[in-house]
Amino acid sequence: MWDFDAAAEALASALGALDGASGADADRLRVRALITGSWTQLEIHGQRAALAMLHGARARATELGDRHLVALSRVQEGVIRIRGGDWGASLAALDAVRENEDALTPPQRCAFLINRGMAHLGLGHSADAERDLTVAAEVAAAHGLSEQEFKARHDLACVAFVDGDLPRALRLMRAADGMAAAVPRERARLDYADVLIEAGLVDRAREALDDALGSARAAGHRPEEGDISARLARCDLLVDELDGARRHIRDAMTAYRSRQLDELLRDAALISATIDVAAGERLESVVAELARRNDSSPPASSEDRAAMRLEAEAHLLLGDVAAAERRLTALPRTTRDSLAARLQDTLVRARLDQARGRHGEAERRITIGNRLLAAYQFQSSSLDVRAALALHGGRLAAFDIQCRLTARDPDAILTSVERWRAISHRTHPVTTASDPELTTMTQELRRLRRLRQLAPDGDDRAAAAARTRMSHLEDSVAEREWSLTVRASAPGVALPIVDAEEVRAAAAARAVTVVEFFESGLDLLSIVLHEGRLEVVRVGALPDIAGRVTRLRRDLRARALVRAGSPMEQVLARATASSLAALDATLNPTRRNSSRVVVVPSGSLSTVPWSLLPSLHGRPVTVAPSLTRWVRGPSRKAVAAWRDPVAAFYGPGLSHTEPEIRAIRAYWSGAAEDRHLGPASSEEVLEALGRARVVHLAAHGSHEPQSPLFSSVQMSDGPVFAHEFPRQVTAEHVALAACDVGQFSTRPGDEPLGLTVALMALGARSVLAAVAPVADAVAADAMVDYHRLLVTGMDAAAAWACVVEARPAAGVFCVYGSDWSAEPQLR
Repeated sequence: MWDFDAAAEALASALGALDGASGADADRLRVRALITGSWTQLEIHGQRAALAMLHGARARATELGDRHLVALSRVQEGVIRIRGGDWGASLAALDAVRENEDALTPPQRCAFLINRGMAHLGLGHSADAERDLTVAAEVAAAHGLSEQEFKARHDLACVAFVDGDLPRALRLMRAADGMAAAVPRERARLDYADVLIEAGLVDRAREALDDALGSARAAGHRPEEGDISARLARCDLLVDELDGARRHIRDAMTAYRSRQLDELLRDAALISATIDVAAGERLESVVAELARRNDSSPPASSEDRAAMRLEAEAHLLLGDVAAAERRLTALPRTTRDSLAARLQDTLVRARLDQARGRHGEAERRITIGNRLLAAYQFQSSSLDVRAALALHGGRLAAFDIQCRLTARDPDAILTSVERWRAISHRTHPVTTASDPELTTMTQELRRLRRLRQLAPDGDDRAAAAARTRMSHLEDSVAEREWSLTVRASAPGVALPIVDAEEVRAAAAARAVTVVEFFESGLDLLSIVLHEGRLEVVRVGALPDIAGRVTRLRRDLRARALVRAGSPMEQVLARATASSLAALDATLNPTRRNSSRVVVVPSGSLSTVPWSLLPSLHGRPVTVAPSLTRWVRGPSRKAVAAWRDPVAAFYGPGLSHTEPEIRAIRAYWSGAAEDRHLGPASSEEVLEALGRARVVHLAAHGSHEPQSPLFSSVQMSDGPVFAHEFPRQVTAEHVALAACDVGQFSTRPGDEPLGLTVALMALGARSVLAAVAPVADAVAADAMVDYHRLLVTGMDAAAAWACVVEARPAAGVFCVYGSDWSAEPQLR
């Protein structure tokens, strides 16, 4: 903790010791002491006193003709102005340093450049901020100033974050954090958490927040402790961990209560009540607490309106339909609510309609809510909004499916499951997150939030203006997101999902058995379509099945890593066979004899290697993210869309890859290549996805469970992320000889997201990818066999079934998407 009173006493003693001393050197010491002391004045007496002391020091330095001290005084003024949030005055003071910049020592020049960079950022001049911070980092590195280099590099990452370049911000922050600089990391960890949260990397954000929380507690910073705990609670909501959210929000409430922060305490109490209602716990207490709040004042704010909806839902869950209806009737309609608030409203009113027997009206509301969530492609800058979206969207999907299960209509259940699962394939491709107006407002909102952190003690008028501007921007962002979402969800824009009759027709035409798994509560269920008959089957308890999937995944990973000929090889082979048999007996994926099978897995089954299950061994199996995607798929492209029949590449760090790529290229071209092959660049891969009919890629892969669009394959110049794929992938079939990238994660309603799903959503018809690690040699041999069969015109699922029969160790790959084959005449 800083002791500014002691610092002021020390300064007074230093100045007293100089009393009576004469000469230029004594004068310079007095000026230097006053420049340093101006910061103490700021903390004790405020900005006016600090600037008065500083201006007096500068006047004397000017009289002495000391360019160094004049420059130092202006740097200090710039810092003091930043602390007060006066970015224009700060930049003016720092710009005046330039005429004496050469008089500064390297550490002082770094401080000047870093602070001027922050002043530029405060005024929205990102390019100027980046220029100053880059020079500061270079100067610091050249002179071994690790602390200043850390700060400059971290602030460069913050500029990238404000501009919305999340991958670059994460890369720069990781690089800065990896430095051996002896600097406090609490503020840097909070910044890192903000970027991670916006990128959807919630677990990593929670690690950074946990570090920051420990530091805040150790320092006794109770308000900061409350804010960090509240962030952690919202992160927990994003990943559906209600127990963790409840624990963290209670910690936040305790911290706020200890400092009488009543407004923050009131907001935290609303989050706590939301968690209880979502979990179905403490409902009577929630009703009583919210009734006191809702009866005390009319619902003017969005938080007040959320409290009224929450009380209504708690009444519904307790069976008091009349009380719920009274609350909803008293709730004013407004255009100022966010999408998350509208989803909450849709859910509560659909519950009321269902309770009143208005099933058609409940269905209409659920359909509207589903369309809105499907059209919502904009990564909101608000953690509050995103946490609420995840919570209310998931609950709306669960309510919809539960209503269908109660009615016991298999056709209706299939429709309900598909409408949520097919979200990523129903959005009009024109509707993207690149809306210029939304982008500009979001960047400005990020900038203001960042400035509030940099200048927490700004003058009251500036702070009030900033709060007003932020509030206006938050409303404007919510309205713009709502406008774009409504436009994208309008009938005729959002493509309809398949219904049971369309699936029956597709299955009959292709002679397949269809199995779609879905989750409800703690149960795993399946919809099985065989020979026109549709039935819904309870598969088992999710915790038990998840345990079997985890056991199989552990065995597969160990088997891939064991050395050939090792004594453990047979042990692991037996363990894997046992795990496969146990899972197969539980899932019973076909339930009927069928030569071909289409599987639509739920999120808990995203790592299952379906071709290895004993009941599916040797059968062509297609794994689809949704039945809508399997039945319809992208439109078949014209032959003229491709400039090459195949593009085959490999990344660094793998063995056997060059012979693999040579053989694959020779199969498709009919001629061998003589030229040397090397690892491909990310640019080559992205360009190939837009020009070749078939793309084959052998590389190290990584699946990012919580932010699937950050899943990647490693190329010679770094990773290629899913979010970098071209907006129109012209390749019909993509083979990814890379570990793990066939996995997917789910959003509300079991909607799948991952690198493989991204390729299909952008235009690929079919993708071959692995759900677990596989040995390089096994993958290389299997891929050569696979392409040899594809070239003959055999469809992808049948070709892969033949490969797995001959090479079972390669069975961790699955064929995803729709049916696909390359007719020989199109080679």
